[in-house]
Amino acid sequence: MKIIIIGNGILSLTTAYRLISKDKNVNIEIIGPNLRPGSASLAAAAMFNSFCELEPGTLENKIENKKWIFNKANNILWPSFLSEIEENSKSKLNYGFGTYLINNTSADFIEDENYQAIINGLNYFNEDYENTNPKEIPYYNPEARNRSNKGVFIKNEGWVNPFDLIKAFDTILKKSNQVKFINKSCFKLNKKNGKIISIQTENKEIIYGDKFFLAPGANFTKIIDESNLDISMPKIFYGIGCTVVLETNDKTSSNCIRTPNRGLACGTYSAPQESTKTVIGASNNVLPFPENSPRVTSVYTLLKNAMEQINKDYFRAKLLETNVGWRPTSEDSVPLIGETSLQNLYIATGTKRDGLHCSPLISDIISDLILTDKTKEDIDLFKPERPLHRVYTREESISKYVKQTIDAHYQHDFIPSKDNVRMSLEKYYEEYAKKLHDQIGAFDWGIPLELYNIYAYGNAN
Repeated sequence: MKIIIIGNGILSLTTAYRLISKDKNVNIEIIGPNLRPGSASLAAAAMFNSFCELEPGTLENKIENKKWIFNKANNILWPSFLSEIEENSKSKLNYGFGTYLINNTSADFIEDENYQAIINGLNYFNEDYENTNPKEIPYYNPEARNRSNKGVFIKNEGWVNPFDLIKAFDTILKKSNQVKFINKSCFKLNKKNGKIISIQTENKEIIYGDKFFLAPGANFTKIIDESNLDISMPKIFYGIGCTVVLETNDKTSSNCIRTPNRGLACGTYSAPQESTKTVIGASNNVLPFPENSPRVTSVYTLLKNAMEQINKDYFRAKLLETNVGWRPTSEDSVPLIGETSLQNLYIATGTKRDGLHCSPLISDIISDLILTDKTKEDIDLFKPERPLHRVYTREESISKYVKQTIDAHYQHDFIPSKDNVRMSLEKYYEEYAKKLHDQIGAFDWGIPLELYNIYAYGNAN
């Protein structure tokens, strides 16, 4: 059986790895440019974090709960998965476990609410953690006015250097006689008699196969639009994320440090990439088109927050590079994972910033579907062919939008005057959100938080 994998990111590589581990008779061709432009994984700190992503209401929301439980299921898989990859690639991966979550005071009260939601989740699931004095966190040295007043050490949440991980999978797959890498981009899929028969590359080369796994990240909708498959799936947008890499030398922590402030992204964090390098992240800007370079505001804010909220000594660090990745963000904020009504097409995308973290489980699911047409996991929520999920009520969406937009202002140098300017801003954003919901006919459902601009400019259905 010849399997064509479209995309060469982490979901493609891990799925190819699972396939050759489960079946010695499959032949795989992985289609994707060698340089991996826009790779979400290579632009990430690659953290194994589930609890640190909790917010008030996550576990009470039926859809958010299922997404989070799926995310959490990957936590226990990573230690053995990393050891297995190291052994099979004969290479050392830079990774570690243990994340410091700090309840800092750099923005507004949303930090306290998110911090408490995380603590509640840790307690509810009996997760292993311990309270810590922020003064005793190694290499944590913020500006005095941004210092944390409490923190916890979450023992089973960690990180991996994504460059090491991708290189290790490349090594394993390239030495296998079952796998071939093709340095091309997929332009479209060709359908005949209810199934995919081939793909066409951007230079019009035709590549045939028996089964096809489409995991091109944020380029998904561009390929689907060209393919005319007559199946309906949520659109995938480009969640432009920026991280910066600093040479921190003897100021490099051996653990992740995370804040619970969000501001329409995932908060400020630092993660060790190597013994002398630290990754700072991350920005987020969801667009209907890709961008290859970071915006000045993103780089400025990351550097400023790193020095103010993590370690003021970073002002001496060298800025080694900036990374830009395209997080695949779905039209309803829910991933697309599984089989389709076409007989031999399987899909995994829309994972936003959870793709690498969830790759052990997603790759196991997709490889089982390709080889046996079955999976033991419940992935009904993630069916690629579906009407849009309505994750939030109108009221929930508007409330979240107002809170996180104000929080984002604080992270971008907002200092309110002593009058009621904040109240006025809250009223302004509330009215804007209500008007946008009315404009698109969202009377009994809410716009996903990160997609307000997408809906405002008519890029979503």
